[in-house]
Amino acid sequence: MNSASSKIPQSPLTEQDVRDIVRLLGSVIAEPGGLTEKRRFLMDGLCSLVNATSWAWCMAEFDPDKPPSFVGFEHGGWDEERFARYIEAMNHPDMEEVTRPSSIELREKGTQLTRTLRQMDPPMRLENSKAGELWAKADIGTLLISQRPMDGGGISGVAVYRRLGEPHFDERESRIAHIVLSEVPWLHFQSFPDRQTPELERLYPRHRTVLNLLCEGWSRKRIADHLGLSVNTVHGYSKAIFRHFGVHSQPELIRRLTKGDGGDL
Repeated sequence: MNSASSKIPQSPLTEQDVRDIVRLLGSVIAEPGGLTEKRRFLMDGLCSLVNATSWAWCMAEFDPDKPPSFVGFEHGGWDEERFARYIEAMNHPDMEEVTRPSSIELREKGTQLTRTLRQMDPPMRLENSKAGELWAKADIGTLLISQRPMDGGGISGVAVYRRLGEPHFDERESRIAHIVLSEVPWLHFQSFPDRQTPELERLYPRHRTVLNLLCEGWSRKRIADHLGLSVNTVHGYSKAIFRHFGVHSQPELIRRLTKGDGGDL
């Protein structure tokens, strides 16, 4: 067997895997730009290592007993329509049943966890749920997710995805992702930009979907057309979201969820 592909004893990784991981982490450190640019460079490289087609990195409120909520998405490998469907799925109430076991495990262990979809959802609840229907519309087949607790509550969540019909991630790919993402703690979100804002769980799922699309820069008309709602309805949702975060406009909302309440990066 070629030494470059030799298995490391007691590990699913090969020597080449280790070389690739070290090379990627070194390149991230040398990559010019700020945290966003480095995150993108890292995730594009990780997708190449584990044969993923898309990725998303976000902050999430952390309470196993409440519906999941996600904000502050950075992402790659999606077109706009697929990513919008993905946002709808992630904010659907059915996701609570899928994410709850790993959220409980994260709370108990208090350290970074990396799990495949099969580990998160052995009964395959997602596949037979309304959220799963939205995943199928977004052409998502499976995922591999790594979550890290943030200071002051919440989690920094990173996931990579494959399209429908592609195989599930295996132990080797999960190990690669865990090593890569645990070696760059400085790239994870450390805390919500403004912890004075009310918890995101207080927003209904539809509000959270509109929130995410507003943060993507979508106009209210485009959101209305995509969700099959009237512009007035989306306008009402937007006003409620602005009140919730104490802002008065979409640009101010985006700034609040990226820089916090007037602070510097």
